[in-house]
Amino acid sequence: MKLFIVKDKKTGDKKAFEIIKKQILHKPDSLIGLAAGKTINGLYKLVSYDAMKYPNTWKKIKIFQIDENFGINSDSELSFNHQIKKKLKSLIKKLSPLNIFLIEGTKNPKKTISEGYRFLKKNGGIDLIILGIGTEYDPHIAYNTSGRSLLNSKMRVVDLHPKEAAKVTTQKGITLGIKDILNTKKVLLMAYGKEKAKSVKLAFKGRVDTKRASASALQLHKDLNIVTDKEAGKFLRYN
Repeated sequence: MKLFIVKDKKTGDKKAFEIIKKQILHKPDSLIGLAAGKTINGLYKLVSYDAMKYPNTWKKIKIFQIDENFGINSDSELSFNHQIKKKLKSLIKKLSPLNIFLIEGTKNPKKTISEGYRFLKKNGGIDLIILGIGTEYDPHIAYNTSGRSLLNSKMRVVDLHPKEAAKVTTQKGITLGIKDILNTKKVLLMAYGKEKAKSVKLAFKGRVDTKRASASALQLHKDLNIVTDKEAGKFLRYN
């Protein structure tokens, strides 16, 4: 595990971007797993800017949306599909449609899952996955609800934690499973602010326990990179 505790979110976004850019320069056709949400927004601004400035660096990458709100139309502000297309518009314009997998929340989930795994197999799996972490009532990764997600879980429809469901007006999500995440080659987890401090502690101080925190499964990953600010990382040691 590589831990980077920085002074603030802006600095963290820059560090996370460095990790992604290094991956792209090392393997120009990398497959990147994409999360959505406010934690990731600053990073995506940096990626979009760089994609405009250096289009040839990014044009061969592939992207894979890792979770979505089930039953939510992709033109809704509550859709992660919509958020990714909006935040990464400059990048997506430069990519071949064949290199993009975004989840349609209103589509038949069995078809989505089948197409998702076909895309992953065709492209050799995810080279780097970008993750946030849920707040302390459910320190989840992707939509793997703590207490309801096993280490061997795969891509599926899940019941959301009631507090998560209230945010997005749906009771269910579709997500990569914990096993899928552990099978990725590199993980980049980002967490900022005091509201994420206990989540980070639950996930990375102590043993793996997906009932307590599904994010704790990341302790088993061979190439885990954690970027936090001082508030979110206060229970973890500094490098």
